[in-house]
Amino acid sequence: MMKVQNFLILYRPFRRTLAVALSVLLVPAMQQSVYAQPPGGVYIPLNAAQLDQLVAPIALYPDSLVAQILTASTYPDQIAAAQGWSMQNAAVPVAQRVSAVDAMPWDPSVKALTAFPDVLANLAQNTSWTAQLGNAYYNQPDDVMNAVQALRYQAYQSHVLVTTPQQTVVVPPAGAIVIAPVNPVFVAVPYYNPWLVFGPLVVAYPGFMLAPVPVGVMIGAGIGFGVGIGLGAFVGVGWGFHAWGFAGGAVAFHGGPYISHSRTVVGAGHFGGHNVGAFAHGGRGVPGGFHGMAHGGAGFRGGERAGARPGGFRGAEARPGARPGGAARAGGARPGGAARPGGAARAGSARPSGAARPGGAARPGGAARAGGARSGGASRPGGTGRSVGPARSGGGARPGESAARGGGGGRSAGGGGHPAGGGGGRRGR
Repeated sequence: MMKVQNFLILYRPFRRTLAVALSVLLVPAMQQSVYAQPPGGVYIPLNAAQLDQLVAPIALYPDSLVAQILTASTYPDQIAAAQGWSMQNAAVPVAQRVSAVDAMPWDPSVKALTAFPDVLANLAQNTSWTAQLGNAYYNQPDDVMNAVQALRYQAYQSHVLVTTPQQTVVVPPAGAIVIAPVNPVFVAVPYYNPWLVFGPLVVAYPGFMLAPVPVGVMIGAGIGFGVGIGLGAFVGVGWGFHAWGFAGGAVAFHGGPYISHSRTVVGAGHFGGHNVGAFAHGGRGVPGGFHGMAHGGAGFRGGERAGARPGGFRGAEARPGARPGGAARAGGARPGGAARPGGAARAGSARPSGAARPGGAARPGGAARAGGARSGGASRPGGTGRSVGPARSGGGARPGESAARGGGGGRSAGGGGHPAGGGGGRRGR
């Protein structure tokens, strides 16, 4: 009898230890089974809940940073190389590091992330998540962009996403929610726990390791900010923070669509070939009241080639007739077209990728508008919009004002972007 009791006493803690060990071993297996793509390069589209899970850790970052991450995630090998290089050269003066990175054979998006060491390190340490994010973005760019907007909408509705001294949040009556730094050359990266911020909408990604929160930053169930990162040394290169954003519901580089040319992603060579309209209708993973674009509608079509201009993006509370993609305009009529509510015409404007204008001829190649392309802008019918949080003088906050304007279509210095046919789209390496 004593032997049996002794056995039970020893067995119970052993059983608990065994259960914990098995769970640790099974997490990577679960991660692979849920998101792993079959051999042979055939991509299996993800649903809204799976896409939410992938983009949750980055959805509340500034537009420009999200654009860099989505594109860079299609180059996981380059991310690993950039992280290793950054660690080895952390003590090198910033100007020298920028010059050295400029000469690297990495995609411009990967180069840009070297300005944000913690972000780059988190991508490098979560290798499986990064690769799956890259596969999803490459194959379902419309759906991934909708996932970003859906989670921003959810955070806005729960009063987590608001304008702060570090960043401006613009929620227009129609179009995409815009997040931009108050000072485009001094960027504070937001820290938040995505599995708390988005509540039951998002289930934690198996095995994902959150970036360590800086000392003194309190986040709880909200968003905190660390010390801002000075980007002055990166202004002179063509691939810096200022060059990235959103346009027409797609990642933009110098104001025009930028399409990854990665050969390591599943489905390589067919960017946007598996958009399924994951957020076109309500259901699991779609916040109540959010309306994504329908399958086969606006945005990248299946297998669309580089250079084609993506169609309009409709995010939360989309309304017909809203001008997607560009930064908000105060009033103004389109040259050669119908007047916008609000009156005054805007001179010298041009769409980056040369889409035809009502009542006017299309501009091939997308001539840059005066002052440079605006990145990450959201539509505002009648030139109105609202900034979530403290009001700005002189009207609503304008996303194009918050992000530095990048060169109006300049080519990356030492980067991999190059013009691709037709409407000013750019391919990565």
